[in-house]
Amino acid sequence: MVKKGDTISQIAKTYEGDVEEIIAFNELLEEDIFIGDILIIPGGKMPEKISSPKYVSSSGSGQVPLASSYFICPIPSPYRITQGLHWYNAIDFSHAGISCGQPVFAVAGGEVLRTKYGYNRGAGNYIHILHPNGVVTVYYHLQSILVGLGQKVSQGQIIGLIGNTGYTVPSGSRGCHLHFEVRGARNPFSY
Repeated sequence: MVKKGDTISQIAKTYEGDVEEIIAFNELLEEDIFIGDILIIPGGKMPEKISSPKYVSSSGSGQVPLASSYFICPIPSPYRITQGLHWYNAIDFSHAGISCGQPVFAVAGGEVLRTKYGYNRGAGNYIHILHPNGVVTVYYHLQSILVGLGQKVSQGQIIGLIGNTGYTVPSGSRGCHLHFEVRGARNPFSY
């Protein structure tokens, strides 16, 4: 998300993107960006995090500390992105030592818009959550769904368990992971 003082050049440098590609992909007029804009950085990379990873205990309350940004990460840290930006502003998460059955967190408060078990055109078991800002977040390939249609959820609440349901790759299983989408915004890396 664009913050006070950001420029496209600075954003491109931070995320290892190309200024012209950012302008073209986001249909901008030169450096015409505003605080709060969400930009897609084609081919961009997340900067290395300097802070130590924080682990979440699965035996706790099912809540994680609130973040200073609108969204938190949907899976416990540390994690890695196993497939970069694809589909509808989607990324795939996994991490070293991940196993099916680990928690998936609501990235922000909202209302459960849709849940479905089964193959579902390859999505497997999934959840859609509508957030007050109009954005819908999507969680695919879940082992279990722990929320129901119309339920209000809070940021950090456990909503499901990481799984490997549906169609993950043509050659077989990708393993336990979470396909996460942000619909109605431009780039899930910004969150």
